[in-house]
Amino acid sequence: MRTRLLCSTLGIFFSVPIAVAQDGAPIEGAIDVESTILLTPLSNRDSDIETEPVLGEFSVNGTAQKILENGVRVRAQGALRVQADHPSRPGGIGGFGSDTVAPVGAFSGLSSATPIETSDIRARLETAYLQVDGGYGEVRVGKDRGVAARFYEGAKSSLSHARLDSSLLDPTGLATVRTRHDLTGPSLKVSYATPRLIGIRAGASFTPDASADGLDRRPQSGTGGVAPGAENAVELGLNGTRLLRESGWRFDVGLGWSTADVKNSEELLYTNSVETWSAGTRIEKDDWTFGLSWLDSNNGGVNGDYTAWSAGLSRYAYNTDFSIEFGESEDRFAGLDSESWRLGFARDIDPQSRIGIAYLHDTVRTFQQKRDTNGIVVEITLSQEIVELTGN
Repeated sequence: MRTRLLCSTLGIFFSVPIAVAQDGAPIEGAIDVESTILLTPLSNRDSDIETEPVLGEFSVNGTAQKILENGVRVRAQGALRVQADHPSRPGGIGGFGSDTVAPVGAFSGLSSATPIETSDIRARLETAYLQVDGGYGEVRVGKDRGVAARFYEGAKSSLSHARLDSSLLDPTGLATVRTRHDLTGPSLKVSYATPRLIGIRAGASFTPDASADGLDRRPQSGTGGVAPGAENAVELGLNGTRLLRESGWRFDVGLGWSTADVKNSEELLYTNSVETWSAGTRIEKDDWTFGLSWLDSNNGGVNGDYTAWSAGLSRYAYNTDFSIEFGESEDRFAGLDSESWRLGFARDIDPQSRIGIAYLHDTVRTFQQKRDTNGIVVEITLSQEIVELTGN
């Protein structure tokens, strides 16, 4: 029933631009490409999980929008990404034990099963949504992140892909800190967000089936263990911002809550639902930024909670971004606790290219062993707009 309702909503909103295509301003569109190469030339590990010397991602991003005569903006967004991540950690999932069968966290995607090995090249349509934005708020329908992830606030990092918290590329295979509240990944969903009033914005998302096999999120895929599955996911988010003009201090706060039905609730290790809470803040003053974030999830299981927090301090000086980050996580399903830190800097070479260098350290402890890796990473990002269109 809920799936049919979402499909009906999709049909209504995707018919909007067709019905009003001849009204208002012209349609504006752009297509750009971005590539990121992550190199780890120096590393020292005490771990049976190997460090990957070269990882990378290539993406094609497209946007088209039209402003109607009544001021409503209709926007379409799409992103196709191709990624070579650590073969043991595709989409952030991972096994860190020796069990043949083990429960997988519905949020974390981690387990005590044996580490997996999979293809290191994956391609996915990560984003494909329609947005209608007017005086009463914003509606998005399609493949997109939910409001709990979109309203995230936390530390800034000089690295975009090898960052400490919710990393997109994981050279050590040991990055398990995740406070970005992304329960559903790029699964098909509908979201609503209010206009920002006195600095505060609220939102809600509904995802009928949270089983999308994304590049960054795929906890329902499992790690050789028992994958829980989640459906009928509901997310609520709140974001606030305040600038004290006299002193120059800026405060941003994000809060998130989500719940979803667990498909495999008949398994004795799982409960009927997965519930997750998160909070984060970012405080800015002149060139300095401090961020702190926290997340707690029951992971959909009995005594399988996942908790994580991270903090970081950054400064922009001499045309360079400097940052230091630290974070910890614990996953009772996987029987692990971890800590990570990053110390790095990044600089724009020109408007289309950026290079970052950081020292990283990741540690994961389980009942059976301790895995530890540190090293130097170099992150090179190149971007280019290839098409810009304006027409009726």
